[in-house]
Amino acid sequence: MIPQGRTIPPMGPETKVYVVWVERYDDIENFPLPDLVSETSTGVETTANSSTSLRSTTPEKEVPVIFIHPLNTGLFRIKLQGAAGKFNMVIPLVDGMIVSRRALGFLVRQTVINICRRKRLESDSYNPPHVRRKQKIADIVNKYRNRQLEPEFYTSLFQEVGLKNCNP
Repeated sequence: MIPQGRTIPPMGPETKVYVVWVERYDDIENFPLPDLVSETSTGVETTANSSTSLRSTTPEKEVPVIFIHPLNTGLFRIKLQGAAGKFNMVIPLVDGMIVSRRALGFLVRQTVINICRRKRLESDSYNPPHVRRKQKIADIVNKYRNRQLEPEFYTSLFQEVGLKNCNP
């Protein structure tokens, strides 16, 4: 929970990852991804024309989709769809993988997290934490820098304390 008066820091690019349950494996070919992309939002887009602005910046071929198809054996077949090359190498799930019920939730969650991290790192506006920290420290130094010689600095510190105690 964020205290009142504080704002949420920007999280980077709007990343959409779809996890889709399909009863029939053939339904993957007819999945209405363009309609779904235009009707959904991540919540951090701009309020005016959010669906059209995101749709123009993110082509449907670039949106990662994880299809989960239950098999008769109790296992689940995974089909990954998205940007060829980059998305297919996101682990732990791999395209065509067969997963048990016990491992499915964890593996899907880790794969979605890895997709979002990769998208964030590929973004031009992303700065790693150590770079942001260095910038904040430089801002604080520039804001509160006192250009005095060391003896003048200590003299001003003690004079202020002495003046406060002398005045009733």
